[in-house]
Amino acid sequence: MLKIYLSASISNAPNNAFLAEHFPVADFQVYLPQEIVPDQLNHISFPLHVYQQCVDMMQASDMGLVLFDAFGRDCAWECGWYAARSDKALFAFVESGSIFLRDWMVKGGLDGLVTTNPRLHALCADNPILQHKPVHLISDLAALPQALADAFSQWQAQTLAP
Repeated sequence: MLKIYLSASISNAPNNAFLAEHFPVADFQVYLPQEIVPDQLNHISFPLHVYQQCVDMMQASDMGLVLFDAFGRDCAWECGWYAARSDKALFAFVESGSIFLRDWMVKGGLDGLVTTNPRLHALCADNPILQHKPVHLISDLAALPQALADAFSQWQAQTLAP
């Protein structure tokens, strides 16, 4: 079972849940931080245990999946955490937004990117950082779980091989 920590803005909760529903529960476990944050509090008031629970989920995961269409400052911290861990992979998924292209440190920490958008795929292929990373074009959201499983297997073979 592939364990994925979904790094996306909590404000994007309905879309995060929609995306997570595409992952078959027999093959994937998707950690959604939005499930542990207190609904009645704004971000300024989150207690320390929320942060620690997110870190615990990240430690339990095999990989991080950052949603560039719902990217925030906390996501950047999570990306850095994954990038610093040689035993964890970090992949991105994007459907429409291109603002992530300005975030060179985040792009540099990625192990790969998946998109449904042919224009973004072409932009990433020409990007000075992303051209050195696996960038996968998929037909639709239904193809995302298999694309990530394949990308993770390839990353494992290249990174964790003896």
